[in-house]
Amino acid sequence: MIHSQSTAMMKVLSMFKPKSMQTIFLNFSVVKPMILSCLCLILFFLLMVHMPSSPLLGVQVNVFNNGGIAIGIKISHIIADAFTIATFVNEWAHTCLTGTITQDTNHCFGQLSSLFPARMLQFPSPPNTSTTGPEIVTRRFVFDALAIENIRKTIKKDSTSDDDMIKQPSRVVVVMSVIWKVLTHISSAKNGNSRDSSLGFSINLRGKLSCVPSLEHALGNFVMIAIANMEADEVRKDELNDFVKLVGNTIRDTCAAIGKASSVDDISSLTVNNRKKGVEKLVQGDKMDVYTVTSWCKLPWYEADFGWGKPFWVSPVGFNAIEGAFLMDTKDGNGIQVTVCLKEKNMTEFQKHLDILSTPIVG
Repeated sequence: MIHSQSTAMMKVLSMFKPKSMQTIFLNFSVVKPMILSCLCLILFFLLMVHMPSSPLLGVQVNVFNNGGIAIGIKISHIIADAFTIATFVNEWAHTCLTGTITQDTNHCFGQLSSLFPARMLQFPSPPNTSTTGPEIVTRRFVFDALAIENIRKTIKKDSTSDDDMIKQPSRVVVVMSVIWKVLTHISSAKNGNSRDSSLGFSINLRGKLSCVPSLEHALGNFVMIAIANMEADEVRKDELNDFVKLVGNTIRDTCAAIGKASSVDDISSLTVNNRKKGVEKLVQGDKMDVYTVTSWCKLPWYEADFGWGKPFWVSPVGFNAIEGAFLMDTKDGNGIQVTVCLKEKNMTEFQKHLDILSTPIVG
């Protein structure tokens, strides 16, 4: 079943959303007389240009009248990615719980900066949509395990492919493909015709490099942008397969290119070139559609225990300048929580189009 939520909780999240920032949310609620705690964690990432006056890290703790606790965290994407913030939160929680600091030499910030020193790069300037155009609104949807499996069953088997990513796509690939499919249908209906469409998403570089295998636990911003492209004449009304193939093939090809890199210079070039391609697509503005989806799945968000128990809900607060979505595991680890950020009219249509999945929306 797919659930949608746009309750008062989202209003709570909005308190943690400064300009150009993105959030994750931890919530603890205490039930007396027993101290049963539920933490809600909110994460912010600075996605756009980092302003000199913006803090690199900020934390806000809210204690509610019923004993519940919400912790909001904002952090610059220049210095941290999702892996890094998840590691930070868990190490922080461990220190609060035990009173000791983990002596883990694997987790450190020095490795990446020494291998990949900062460089000045010239990119085309993407259109500034943060102060003009329709407001971006955020909604939360939950795809439980049954909904994902039902969607997976609708994907036609490709007898010509030996790739398991296509024959048996992962939960993340399935949900990303569904989101992209729905968004292309909305665009076609709005514009009266199909348009070129791109889906950009991040790939964690840790554990994928053969040239520097010791970076599996490196802290910092260590991701690469991958871009799946669909030309207008390729969009077909009912074929989820097309989107699954494009997403799956893009992940496979990008990971293969990362693995084949023989030096850090090769990785740097690949990363810069992919980012440049993404910016060039954004610059095209209303000529094509560009969406972003970020997966924070398989990270230990729900393991952080500050001494009140593990969080009952962890969530990001979305983009305020571009349309896209965040994917996170549900607490049970079987479903996916999707935080969708769209222009208001597009969001209304997005909720309607989920009927494509033949699954009711509740909430």
